Amino acid sequence: MKQEHQQLIAAYLSGKSVSDELMAACREDSEVLKVLSEMVSMDRLLYLEAGDEGAEMFASEVRQRLESGVDESFSKGVRQRLECRKRNRLVWFVPLAAAACLTVALLLFQNSGGEPDLGRLTATRDAEWAGSAMIRGDALKKGSLTLNHGYSEITMNNGVTLVLEAPVEIEVESLDKIRLMRGRLVAKVPEAAIGFTVLTPNSEVVDLGTEFGMSVDASGASEVHVLDGEVKARPLNGKKFTSLVRDEAMAFTDKNTVSRMRSQPETYLRALPGRSSENPEYLHWSCDEGSEVLSCEGTGIGGKFFPGELKSFKGGEGPVYANGQFGEALYFNGKDAYVVTEFSGIGGNAPRTVAFWAKVPRDFDIHNGYGMLGWGRMSEGSAWQISPNPAGREGPLGRLRVGTYQAPVIGSTDLRDNRWHHIAVVMYGGESANSATHVLLYVDGQLETTTTKSVAAIDTQLDHPKSRPLMMGRNLGFGDESRRIESRFFKGWLDEIYVFDTALDQEQIQQLMQSNHWK
Repeated sequence: MKQEHQQLIAAYLSGKSVSDELMAACREDSEVLKVLSEMVSMDRLLYLEAGDEGAEMFASEVRQRLESGVDESFSKGVRQRLECRKRNRLVWFVPLAAAACLTVALLLFQNSGGEPDLGRLTATRDAEWAGSAMIRGDALKKGSLTLNHGYSEITMNNGVTLVLEAPVEIEVESLDKIRLMRGRLVAKVPEAAIGFTVLTPNSEVVDLGTEFGMSVDASGASEVHVLDGEVKARPLNGKKFTSLVRDEAMAFTDKNTVSRMRSQPETYLRALPGRSSENPEYLHWSCDEGSEVLSCEGTGIGGKFFPGELKSFKGGEGPVYANGQFGEALYFNGKDAYVVTEFSGIGGNAPRTVAFWAKVPRDFDIHNGYGMLGWGRMSEGSAWQISPNPAGREGPLGRLRVGTYQAPVIGSTDLRDNRWHHIAVVMYGGESANSATHVLLYVDGQLETTTTKSVAAIDTQLDHPKSRPLMMGRNLGFGDESRRIESRFFKGWLDEIYVFDTALDQEQIQQLMQSNHWK
């Protein structure tokens, strides 16, 4: 590599405006870009390993050597010097090769003039922005963004992916730094973007090529939860970084107090689900018959329809008809009433939407939960059951809950008000489907802010001897032979029950809620 190229690198690292010249050098000699990429990443690691002063001293030494003219063996020396700063802990430096080269190239192109694009809005789900609306594909520039409702995904030009969960406000300062003012986000940082930084009102988190979640509550207190890999974290005005690895977390307050805890990945949405189908198959039970059999309408699923049979446990009263949201509804007494069908349900990780009207009484008891409707097997990840949440250990009571057995997703609206609410639970299918990233809850047509998001694979099991078909009003975990006397049956009203073999979007759910007809 030519001496003038080494000097350009030194000038760039010291903050001088030589982007145009350095970009031309990279085009002339690919080795320039490789060396520059290593040096940019090295600076970031040095800052974290040696602290502000130590990193600056070492970086100055390297730059002086560059300016005096050295051969490419300096890379080996830099790595050896970094090894000495590990301080009783192994931290490998890996040259970033093509990925890092791409990142630096993008930086250079952007610094060549004008306000740079720092990334793109790559996905949204029911998103509502403050100010001018953003749509998929829009460029991201420096400045503030406020997402009032829904979810959005931003992909930075250095490969960093940010998943935003409303309500959330961020300030984009540069390609390598953002501020989280309030709300929650998840950052996925590739090796090429080592050193990506998230600031909050009271903390600083620097990533080492990993995945982490951050939150800022209304009081300004912040938390960082490491989902995979490693980060460095410290109070905003602190000097010493603390290393956090997978399953570790740290909380910061406005009084500069810091506490460590176990990471809670279930509180963060880690990916946005895909799109829905326009022509699904579906089943519909209107609950209007006034007889012992619920007729099943719709398009059918797999060419079949599945009427429901009103049942009572051990000679009880069973479900009774009452006034509903549309026509009649079914009332379940929480003691012995349920409906059973021969529909085995939608299995595996296939997409689905369950939508219906429900009214939960104010005197709803924790023993009246779990059994609005569901199907599958009561084994880890194998059930699909919807209810008002009856388990305070898992989340707020009375909120919409979908459980896959030991992996619930729980909403935020209290349903225990003796009023009709439209409920929709959406699951997006695929090989990587899990309860944290592929389940959305809607109440009265609005996307719920979730209070609990478990991280577990979804694999609803339909063909096991203990699998149960679609039932309404009865806990899947309760068998006729069971000795348990609690948590067997749902107490409340159900009306206009739909099951779709696809994931509906918010507009489709709202249309169904308003008209009670598909299309």
